Amino acid sequence: MRSFLLSVLCLFLFSQSAFAQDIVKPETVGLSSAKLAEIDKALKADISAGKLSGATISIMRKGKLAYHKAFGTRGKDGAPGPLKTDDIFRIYSMTKPITSVAIMMLVEEGKISLDDPVSNYIPAFAETKVLAAGKMMPVKNAMTVRDLMRHTSGIVYGFFGDTPTRTEYKKVDLYGIQQTNSDLSGKLAALPLEHQPGTAWEYSHSTDVLGHIVEIASKQSLDSFFKERVLEPLGMKDTAFFVTADNKDRIAEPKFKGLSNPLTAPRLLSGGGGLVSTAPDYLKFAVMMMNEGKYEGGRLLNSETVKQMTTDQLGSIRPGNYNLLGRENGFGLGFSVRLTDEGRTVGSKGDYWWGGYAGTYFWIDPAKELITVFMMQQPDQRAPMRPRIRGWVYDALMDR
Repeated sequence: MRSFLLSVLCLFLFSQSAFAQDIVKPETVGLSSAKLAEIDKALKADISAGKLSGATISIMRKGKLAYHKAFGTRGKDGAPGPLKTDDIFRIYSMTKPITSVAIMMLVEEGKISLDDPVSNYIPAFAETKVLAAGKMMPVKNAMTVRDLMRHTSGIVYGFFGDTPTRTEYKKVDLYGIQQTNSDLSGKLAALPLEHQPGTAWEYSHSTDVLGHIVEIASKQSLDSFFKERVLEPLGMKDTAFFVTADNKDRIAEPKFKGLSNPLTAPRLLSGGGGLVSTAPDYLKFAVMMMNEGKYEGGRLLNSETVKQMTTDQLGSIRPGNYNLLGRENGFGLGFSVRLTDEGRTVGSKGDYWWGGYAGTYFWIDPAKELITVFMMQQPDQRAPMRPRIRGWVYDALMDR
C-alpha cells in the first residue's frame, strides 16, 4: 500500500509540474528557431486575414517541449483578451483515441476481447442488417469489438455523404445530448450497416458504441472511468465532457457558428466526440502514447498493447465510399497510421494521428521522436490547416 501511495504521489507531483517547465532552446533537440518563427508569422497572418480567431501549437522533440505558443484571441463570443496556451477547446473526435485507450485497458484486464461480437455486450446488434442493392441483407460475419476499434463495423456517420444507409441515419436523432450512451447504441443497432462488417473502412459512430461497451464492461459511467483510469493518472485536469462555470472565461470560441455549448453538462457521454481539453492536457496523453504506455513512474498500458494500437490493422481492407485516410494512411486501433514516408502530406512511416471536427489535430512520430498538438475552433479551416501544420513542423527539423 505504501509503494502504491508513493506512486500516486509521484504521478500527482509530475502532473502539477508537467509542461510548466522551461521551454528548451529548439536547436538542442534538432529544431530550427528560424523555421519555427515562420509558424508565428503564418498564424499571425491567418488571424489578421480573419481566417482564425486564435490557435495554439505545441511541439515536443526528444521528450522536451521546444515550442508552445498561443496566437490571437478566444474569439468574438469568448472572454476578452488574448488566447492562452492552457485555454479550453472542444476536441470532438480527438476523444476517440482516449476511448480506444480505455477499451484496451479492459482488454488487458480480460474484461473485453477484441474478437468478441458486439452483441455480447449490446444484444440489439445481433439483429442489425446490411443495406445493399436496395435490400436489407443479413450480416455474414458478426461485428466485433475489433471492427469498432478500426472503423470496419459497417456503421457510418450520417452527417456527411449521400448513400442509402446515410439517408436512414439522417432520419434519426443521433446527436441529442439528453440521450444516454445506451440510447444512442440502441438507435445505431436499429439502423442498417453500409457494408458487411470487416470489409471496408468507414469513419463512423463506432467509437460511441465503444464508449458504451466501456460502461458495460467496467460497470462505471464513461466519465468516471476516464477520470479514474486515464485523466487523473495523467494529470489531465482540464479534460472533461463539459466546462464548469468557473472556467467559462477559458473557452476558445470560433468565428464559425454551430459548435456545441461546453458549459452544458450532457447525459450523452460521447466516446466518439464529447470531450473538451487543452494543449497541455493532450500533450500528456500523447507523451504516454509515445512512451508506449508509461507516464512518469506509472503505466497505463503495456508496451505491446500500444504497439498494436499504433500499427495498421486494416491490411488489404481499404476505405469504402469515403476515403478520409488518403493513400498514405492505414488505421490501427483508434489512430490513423502512416504507411509510407511518401504522400500528399509530409510525415514519417509509422507516425500516427487524429483530429477533431473543429480543427484540433495531433500526431506522434516515433521515428523522429516528435509530438505536435494543434488547437483551433474553425471547422472551415480544418482541411487546409493540417497539411500546412505538418509542413511547418517537418521543415523545422534540422536532422530530417
